[in-house]
Amino acid sequence: MTAPGSFHPLHERDEQLTALHRLLRGSHIGPARFAIVSGPAGCGKTELLRTFARQATASGAACLSATASRSERLVPFGVWAQLFRSAGGLTPPAGGDPSRLLDGKILNSVTGAAPQDGSAPLSAQVINTVCLPLLDVIDKIPGPVVIGIDDFQNADAVSLQCLAAVVRRLGSKPLLVVLGECADRPSADAALQAELPLEPHSRRLRLRPLSRPGVQDLLELHLGRTAAQRLADACYEITAGNPLQLHGLIADNQRADTGSCDPAVDSGYAAAVLSCLHRCGLAALSLARHIALLDGPATTRVLAQVTGVDNKTLMRTIGTLNDAGVLSGIRLRHPKTRAAVLDNMAPEKRAALRARVAEVLYRCGAAPLTVARQLLAAAPVPTGDWPVAILDEAARAAVRGGMLDLAHDCLVLARELEPAAEKLRDSITATLFDIEWRTDPCAAVRCLPSPASAPRSGALSGAHASIPVTVPLWFGDVDAAVAGLQQISAAPEVHAPGAAARVQASQMWLRLGYPAAAGGWQLADLPGGPAATQPPAGPLSPQVQGALLLSRLSGGGPDTALADEAERLVRHHRLNERTFAVLASCLITLLFSDRLETADEACGRLATEASELSSQTWRALFTGLRAEVALRRGDLPAALRLAHASLSVISHESWGVGIGMPLATLIQAGIASGQLDVAHRALQVPVPDEMFQTPIGLHYMQARGHHYLVRRQEPAALEEFLTAGRLTQKYRMDIPALVPWRSEAARVYLTLGDQERARELAQAQLDLCTTLHARARGAALRVLAACAAPGRRAPLLEAAATAFQECGDTRQLAATTEELSKMQEDSRPHCAPSGAPSSERCTIPDTPGRLTPPPRTPRQTTFPHALRLTQPNTERRPAPTLSEAERRVADLAARGHSNRQIAARLYITVSTVEQHLTRVYRKLRVKRRTDLAAGLHTTTPPQAEATAGR
Repeated sequence: MTAPGSFHPLHERDEQLTALHRLLRGSHIGPARFAIVSGPAGCGKTELLRTFARQATASGAACLSATASRSERLVPFGVWAQLFRSAGGLTPPAGGDPSRLLDGKILNSVTGAAPQDGSAPLSAQVINTVCLPLLDVIDKIPGPVVIGIDDFQNADAVSLQCLAAVVRRLGSKPLLVVLGECADRPSADAALQAELPLEPHSRRLRLRPLSRPGVQDLLELHLGRTAAQRLADACYEITAGNPLQLHGLIADNQRADTGSCDPAVDSGYAAAVLSCLHRCGLAALSLARHIALLDGPATTRVLAQVTGVDNKTLMRTIGTLNDAGVLSGIRLRHPKTRAAVLDNMAPEKRAALRARVAEVLYRCGAAPLTVARQLLAAAPVPTGDWPVAILDEAARAAVRGGMLDLAHDCLVLARELEPAAEKLRDSITATLFDIEWRTDPCAAVRCLPSPASAPRSGALSGAHASIPVTVPLWFGDVDAAVAGLQQISAAPEVHAPGAAARVQASQMWLRLGYPAAAGGWQLADLPGGPAATQPPAGPLSPQVQGALLLSRLSGGGPDTALADEAERLVRHHRLNERTFAVLASCLITLLFSDRLETADEACGRLATEASELSSQTWRALFTGLRAEVALRRGDLPAALRLAHASLSVISHESWGVGIGMPLATLIQAGIASGQLDVAHRALQVPVPDEMFQTPIGLHYMQARGHHYLVRRQEPAALEEFLTAGRLTQKYRMDIPALVPWRSEAARVYLTLGDQERARELAQAQLDLCTTLHARARGAALRVLAACAAPGRRAPLLEAAATAFQECGDTRQLAATTEELSKMQEDSRPHCAPSGAPSSERCTIPDTPGRLTPPPRTPRQTTFPHALRLTQPNTERRPAPTLSEAERRVADLAARGHSNRQIAARLYITVSTVEQHLTRVYRKLRVKRRTDLAAGLHTTTPPQAEATAGR
């Protein structure tokens, strides 16, 4: 019998259709033929039976059909009644309607005589009342008969007994029984199995998923050749060739063809997957739900425990879902499958299952983060102490991985569970505070309980131990910081390994941040005992390393060894809560050491790492430092952009006293670029008064002084610079490379016409500069050039250009080069008459011209002695030689000035005066001040003006 061509072709099912038609043709010569069609869920068994029924009917056969259902498996005669109904209209009119032969009254009358589970043979009453009438109907139907039962593994046992009884009583009537079943869930009815004839009168036909070519053919039929070629491989990987799921994908891509090689996976696919799962049975559905809840790699041990089945049953169910294309191994094939499975569950059911999953994962030793994710979605949370401990451990792991939102959620839940241990409660609070702090310091202070009282119970440990110090320092509360340091020092845990180093680091940061207040602290007021007096054993902690770097920088200024150490540390450490302080210190050290390329690269990397760690406070700080680097390199657009960016990451209030840093950069960049409105707006941002007690305040005052100067408010500008100078001396950090206040004040004096005072300040700054203070040296030399006679300016400007070249300040280099070129242009004989009077009111231009800078020289070029304002006599003389700085100090001392008076007059520290006098005494071989006057007459006189003019 040839199948008509008018029916929709099945893909890769020709072999099974041919076998069914062969069995139907063989039924004419008896006995009855059987075909059992099996295969994974969704592989087309139902469609195959329907297609064959249509083809058989078109060929003259009569078809009786029924579909079993899992929900009606315990309903007696459920399938048998469907067969009766499908027989209606198949017999001649004289025979009556067969469907009426089995009405409700008849079924009710025999139900008690047929056990639901089929455990007893059918009684004569059932056979005569229910079985024989259908046998009569089949006998009266002309031609062959096909009985098709789909999902017959779900058929009620009584119906299968009836079918077996009919098959036994058939004579030569052509009959083909086609049964569709899931391959992994065959029927267990022994009576029917015993009636199955041997080959060739019965066949088991296995349906398999479509091959890759079959998938492409089906896609081409519905989506066209181009889309089929583009999507075939991806669709096969998603569905494993399952026809039902493939039809779902086809529906999705008919609605939205994006032209991409990735097919659209939407509601059609989700519905198909759910249909497959329900067809696979309750065990398969349960397993899929638990795999979806686990959302990650799982072992068979975990799956067996969460599903509550033995390993043999588990492996059989895993095989079923793999055959159906839902799983690949023990993973769901597509993320959409997980979403569909979870969405198909009631929220209460899902939350309850997560609690069970969390407990099993914990018992099996899963990672804390894995368990915590389940606990966060569970309701109710399992009882016991372990959920809180797991949540706390998971939060710390999440912090290390930069997942601050997850860590926050874990800690909030842990706190809601109200742990009994006080130390654990305080630790949770401190960690929660730390997370908030890294996101928004102001929000952390306002929204979370202060952990300042925790040290009394010894609860805070590790990096959290310094919270009572770091928080007040950030916001300028020095008294609270001192109290916090005393509090944590008094805790017994301070003598534990590592605790001493943290106390030492806290004390160092306290003094570095607020040096003005350091003089008011007595050592007795600060923590005593081993933690404060003994150096930590072993390698220094990152916190101590960072404090030591800045201590050396503020005490002695930048030097090669210090900058090299900063480079080493910044390359060695990755960003985390322990290394943040040392990395920030390294960047500041590199910045003031003019290692600008290294500092820029490190700032960019650390800002990126901070973003990956969701640490907005850190990102703001590193971006602000990078803005200052750009300003010092002369890249004004980048400086403006980065300064604005750093101020927008966190609120102005959350910056605390640190807001002076990005604001100072923004003010300076605005002035240098001619955008005075930017500088003016930055100055309108409120800053805390406590900021002016910190070194950050010095840089803010410098920027504010520049703004006053450009607005021609010279007295206010001079007051800013001189106040900054007094504070640097008070802080014992009067180093031109850090705060070049003398050259800035000298510029104001030049504007006011006081060249003598400007020269004194610039010369004092030059004397304090080392070979590494190129930026401050260049600024001083420009002032001295402006103060010198026209014919003596060129060497000073050339030296200034060299200094700016060394430090990488392209803006100042261009301005100096332009000034030098203009001076040389003006000095030509045809440009200006000889002896023209110079202006009494001198200024130093800041706007660079478009000139090509000279070739770079090595970073640490030795400061040329020929360009100093004193030149040693080259003749061989027995008389001692004093430097210009030493001579000025000695002259004032010989006139009776005290060390403090000399320091105030020359704008240097008392310590510097003492050092100069020590060298003068040694060179002049005198022991008292009263001998200085006589000794000075024997020294080589300075020839500064002559040297400068050469």
